[in-house]
Amino acid sequence: MKGQPNILLIMTDQQRADSLGYAGGPQGDTPNLDACARSGVIFENAYSSSTTCVPARVSLLTGLLPNRTPAVPNRFALQEGFWTIAHAFRTAGFDTAIFGKMHMLPMRADHGFERMHLCEHLRAGYSRGELDDYGLFLKNAGRSDLRTHRPAQATVFAHPQEFHPTHWITDHALEFLASRTSSRPYFAVVSYAHPHTPYDPPEPYASAYRPEDQTLPQSGIEINRDLPQPFLETIYNLKPDPAFPHQRTARKSELHVRSVLASIRALIKQIDDGVGRLLQHIDLANTIVFFTSDHGDFGGRRGFLGKVPWIPFDDLAKVPFFAFGAGIQEGQRIATPVQSFDYVPTALELAGLDFPFAERDSISLAPVLRAEGRAPVRPVFCETKTGWPMVRRGKYKHIWHDYSDTHALFDLDADPIESVNLSNDPAHAELLEENRKLIRAVLAAPILGM
Repeated sequence: MKGQPNILLIMTDQQRADSLGYAGGPQGDTPNLDACARSGVIFENAYSSSTTCVPARVSLLTGLLPNRTPAVPNRFALQEGFWTIAHAFRTAGFDTAIFGKMHMLPMRADHGFERMHLCEHLRAGYSRGELDDYGLFLKNAGRSDLRTHRPAQATVFAHPQEFHPTHWITDHALEFLASRTSSRPYFAVVSYAHPHTPYDPPEPYASAYRPEDQTLPQSGIEINRDLPQPFLETIYNLKPDPAFPHQRTARKSELHVRSVLASIRALIKQIDDGVGRLLQHIDLANTIVFFTSDHGDFGGRRGFLGKVPWIPFDDLAKVPFFAFGAGIQEGQRIATPVQSFDYVPTALELAGLDFPFAERDSISLAPVLRAEGRAPVRPVFCETKTGWPMVRRGKYKHIWHDYSDTHALFDLDADPIESVNLSNDPAHAELLEENRKLIRAVLAAPILGM
């Protein structure tokens, strides 16, 4: 193991790709993350494998599209015992740990982490009554658990900041870094449960961003007008679902929308400060750090707050993704589309380990990070498990509603907000058929064995 770097994945939950300052978002306030990104390699067009939490996290554990992995019955969660990147690092002698949200079933499933300090995003229903470590912490401190308190409303966290999930997750990661006496390298995941609901920043963050100062999206639900009827039926006829609440901005007051956007900014700023605290205790001379999110957020675009409907528009499918640290070439920005779960074979190669699957959904970007090669041009995919498979090839983005065999095709160079559906244009018929064949092949790929 001599000379092998530490590998650290820092990830958030439900964060837009343009929410960071380096990405040019209108309200990015993330100086620590921006400095990290600019000191390494930024992937400007990184796509998650899914617009929902669990399948995306399965891909970030395995480097595989979620339809290729065995799941627990009637759920998306990865079946315990299947290969993961954490298993690979543990087998290689690394110290493996996760702090924050894992979002698997059972909650404490062995996916290769020797140490787990879990803080899941919502209490109710998910863990079948079992408290996660953060819940136990609150119970022992005599504090109420606020994670299901009006989760879709913008509120101020009712406890002091040290009891907030973001602060708790950072504290436990810092304890791990400070207490290590082993010479073994580590593979660690710091998995923040925000800016996903509940929208509950603590003070002083809550007061730092006023609703009246937030920029509202210029377009609303009318941007969907060119979509096929099955798309429109999904968008306009969403039924109430307490497990996956959706918010039509047209049905909310402007103050509500502004308040949610202000809370999201505050939660991201708190995460940015947490990353700043972590970096004071990380030796970047022998550590490689990756940053991403499991999926994005509408943020008021297309007429919605949150992540429902799960149609993989870029609001949801694109995620922030960058790497920095030991041996990473500074100052690169890569426009070629990649998959965020490419980080799995990338991290393994950088540590001198092998990715075990011959049928690769992901590729190693290690040559790109070392400035020894370019990111290969290839199709990238999203939503291969929930009825809205998507492929991006070059400038074209294709979403197929496979249940109704209807399509949405966008030229992202000419139409980055995905407002003009080209699927009925005869000039794109050949491209549409090629994409359909690609998607069908991906959907037909077998689930890999144990």
